[in-house]
Amino acid sequence: MDNKHVFSEGLFTARSGVSVILAVIAEILIGLILAGIIIWHVTHPEPPPPVEKVAVITIPPNPPPPPPPPPNTPIPKLPTPQPLSEVPAIPSPIPVPNAIPPQPPQPPPVATPPPQVDIAAVRANFYAELHAAIDAAKVYPRQAILSGATGTTTVSFDYYDGSVSNIRIDRSSGDRSLDRAAMDAVRNAHYPPPPPQFQGQKLHFSVPVVFNLG
Repeated sequence: MDNKHVFSEGLFTARSGVSVILAVIAEILIGLILAGIIIWHVTHPEPPPPVEKVAVITIPPNPPPPPPPPPNTPIPKLPTPQPLSEVPAIPSPIPVPNAIPPQPPQPPPVATPPPQVDIAAVRANFYAELHAAIDAAKVYPRQAILSGATGTTTVSFDYYDGSVSNIRIDRSSGDRSLDRAAMDAVRNAHYPPPPPQFQGQKLHFSVPVVFNLG
């Protein structure tokens, strides 16, 4: 009997412990549920009430007042026509004796044609200028001076507006140094501009270049 009583008391104590644990768990669950409800209400606020739409009534503006009537403008009176007066007759001119008759208009003066230009004389003068420019550019070769060589080299070339081309020897002097000096003189000369009659034209000349020690 004593053992049975002890067993029953132990069983009651165990049941009481389980009840306490269940009660604690129940309180924790209730607290969690309440906390979840509070958090849900905080994160999900109630939506605001719908705004009632108010109809807007537009009042049309007052119509403009009618324009004032035009003033009564009096009709101007036309002037009465005046009677036409007689215009006096224009007297005719009295002829004057021994009057000088008007002179007929003079014909315009006839332009005098310009004098004829002698092209041959213009070319001859220009040729003399070219020859003088070549003589001024002539340099006597030192080798020819030492050897006493003399002679005349005839050089032909084309002239066009101050420049020359196609330079060649038509007749040699017999000395190579003199021939080369003649061609250099033609190539390096400072030529005058062409006369107006020869501007824009290619001219051909043949000029003798003389080398003489005396």
